[in-house]
Amino acid sequence: MSRRAYYEELQQLAHQKRAEHGVDTASLGLREVRSIFKKEGIRIDHWPLPRKIKALYMCDDGDCSVALQPNLPYEPKLFALIHELKHHYRDRAALGAGVIHCGDYDANELIEKGAEVFAAEFIYPETEFADDFDALGLALRQPSDVVEFKRSCKAKVSYRFICKRLERLGRISPGQFDDIQFQKLEREIHGVPFYLRRR
Repeated sequence: MSRRAYYEELQQLAHQKRAEHGVDTASLGLREVRSIFKKEGIRIDHWPLPRKIKALYMCDDGDCSVALQPNLPYEPKLFALIHELKHHYRDRAALGAGVIHCGDYDANELIEKGAEVFAAEFIYPETEFADDFDALGLALRQPSDVVEFKRSCKAKVSYRFICKRLERLGRISPGQFDDIQFQKLEREIHGVPFYLRRR
């Protein structure tokens, strides 16, 4: 199977699983993901993993769990959990047999990128993203356009997610906004969120 066919199959799997679990983009959050994990029989354990590893999927004799970095911000935590869900659906047998090792990105680049493709499509399907972006009529000439989309975005996704998706859709060139500190820019434009202000 070609790389492209593999990714397309995973996008279809994401649509199928969204439908099975009644996922709505705007309401998908950590509570909903925990419910999906419970239905799938996957335990979530918080562990102080190495800094570069956000989460690890493990399954031994039907005992499936995900070790999760406890201090991840909300959006990366959501993405990491859905990333691990792909391993549960597609890589469980190979992981259990020791053929692949979750977290070894270099040795399993296709499998790990496939999990990113699955997670991105599960959280915010590409066509839905494109429709929502087009509806705002942003020209994408300035990084502030990305900030405005993020602030109106119905999905719980990070600036990194948005930029990678815009690159994939050909709306921005690869790395175009890599040097932008979007959270800082958002605060410069819109001020510090009330929940971060000192009392």
